[in-house]
Amino acid sequence: MSNSVSPIACAPDVLYLSGISALDPQGQVLGSDIETQTIPTYRNIERVLRAAGSGLDQILQMTSFVLDLERNGARYVAARQKILTSHTYTSAVIGVSALMMRGLLLEVQCCAAATDPGAAAAAAARSG
Repeated sequence: MSNSVSPIACAPDVLYLSGISALDPQGQVLGSDIETQTIPTYRNIERVLRAAGSGLDQILQMTSFVLDLERNGARYVAARQKILTSHTYTSAVIGVSALMMRGLLLEVQCCAAATDPGAAAAAAARSG
């Protein structure tokens, strides 16, 4: 996640996350295939949501951008299903020809319910 763009914004009841991928705190890509990139991507989503007083079970909508959809699409969805066992969100998986950083195969944006508006506002202020 870049320091120049916030990975989270919030409205009174909704959190908006974007640009979440398999990057470690130093900005290095974690994993070399779609399965190994899916796990840290969702760990990063969970970390951001928890800091805002929410969680993976509060995701309402998600859009996943997958490099080489023909090769990686079904493998990504299968890996995601192991992490997100509740299917209470809408979802789109979109194939792309490139992502912002070399080596990334996946980027996710999502909206989640803000179950703690005070924590959400604080998280947005810290990351902005």
